[in-house]
Amino acid sequence: MLSLASDVARERRALEIVASVVGASLSGERVALGERLRQPFPWVEFLSADARERFAEEIVSVTRACAAVGQFTRLLVVFEAWRSSAEAIAHGFTADDELEWLPKPVTVKKPRTQ
Repeated sequence: MLSLASDVARERRALEIVASVVGASLSGERVALGERLRQPFPWVEFLSADARERFAEEIVSVTRACAAVGQFTRLLVVFEAWRSSAEAIAHGFTADDELEWLPKPVTVKKPRTQ
């Protein structure tokens, strides 16, 4: 059976993620999985404790679903979305729920017309 190199690389990456999640879940540590995933995925440190647990729950759920159909593309998409969120936080992005919003919109002049 012939496969594209890109398909093989994608499958290999997905299996690396699966192996890391399984390894973390079987760890003897008595801490939540989200905390244990900090070891194989150091970028998880940038997520809040609550977000780390949501990441753990979603990655396990998606991994199971992907294994059930033998297709791991969705796992890579979810994993990279979480990683991108961690990168954004590391770069100083502030989540919407942490911002102070104005009660009413304020109209401002265009900077070029001042």
